[in-house]
Amino acid sequence: MKIYITRHGETDWNRKRIIQGSMDSPLTEDGLIGAERLSVRLRKTHFDLVITSPLNRAYRTAMIILKDRNIPILKDDSLKEINCGIFEGFTFNEIWLKHPELKSMLYSDPLNFRYPGGESLNEFYDRVKNGFERIIKEHSDKTILIVAHGGTIKGLTSYMIEKADPSSWFRNVVDNCSLTEIDYNDEQFTMVNYNDTLHLNIDWVS
Repeated sequence: MKIYITRHGETDWNRKRIIQGSMDSPLTEDGLIGAERLSVRLRKTHFDLVITSPLNRAYRTAMIILKDRNIPILKDDSLKEINCGIFEGFTFNEIWLKHPELKSMLYSDPLNFRYPGGESLNEFYDRVKNGFERIIKEHSDKTILIVAHGGTIKGLTSYMIEKADPSSWFRNVVDNCSLTEIDYNDEQFTMVNYNDTLHLNIDWVS
């Protein structure tokens, strides 16, 4: 099984450092360009299936990547970004001003802190892990592209490489429209490429 993973293009709230979580904001011009560049890089790569978060920033990125290619696309709720509850729509600084007590709670136990009205990182990690295990079970003979979110991809790579260590979430970096490539054989994951952004910086020829 071959698994390609990308994060959605840059959004307006990404640029403004506003917490999105389960909410959405439109792709910026740079986000659209990034998705187009990734489309060029992947235009000769065979995919049996594309699986995307249903959030619009991911789904639109997937549609730009696919363009006119006749490839099935599925939306999967398990790939949604972490639900940050009342934090969504604000910057962290704005939240700390409104709810200063939450800052120490988050930093003292970041894995178990549950965003009010949302999820904890551990709950989010379990959702992503369980969804991904289902995906690989259902599509183990396919080459797939997953289009998701920074937090989701951190959870996926933590599970695949760190063997269920959600604390590695804090060590990983996932850029918009980056490309990660994984081989899955005999129940073993092999990281072929991680957070590759070469196509964003050069004119890709495939």
